[in-house]
Amino acid sequence: MKHSNNIEKFYFEIYKDEDDVSSSNDRFYFKLKDEDGNSYIRSRPHIHKTNCLKELKSVLRNSKNRERFIIEQPFDNTWRVYLKAGNGEKIANSPCFGTEKDAKNFIKDLKSLSLETLVIDKTE
Repeated sequence: MKHSNNIEKFYFEIYKDEDDVSSSNDRFYFKLKDEDGNSYIRSRPHIHKTNCLKELKSVLRNSKNRERFIIEQPFDNTWRVYLKAGNGEKIANSPCFGTEKDAKNFIKDLKSLSLETLVIDKTE
């Protein structure tokens, strides 16, 4: 992700993963996407859409707190950002970035999200 200085628009998409044969297509997920359709965060699977929405709101709330972010280098030459809830549980993770600076810029972009961020429900 190129750091946007809040120019780029992000939105959440709620969907069922039709390629996930292990869950019989009955699980709800959300993704954070940009206006070009690139995905940056994917949720865990949820049986109920209401739980999926609760986790989405948790991502929004926790993204305002700098202490909730973890930046790790899981592989050589890649960086990943994790967002954790108040109980320490990881609730979101980013794709891999080529530099630590890109990972930090991703955190800035997440902090720009709000409850006004568009949510598109593709399950209806």
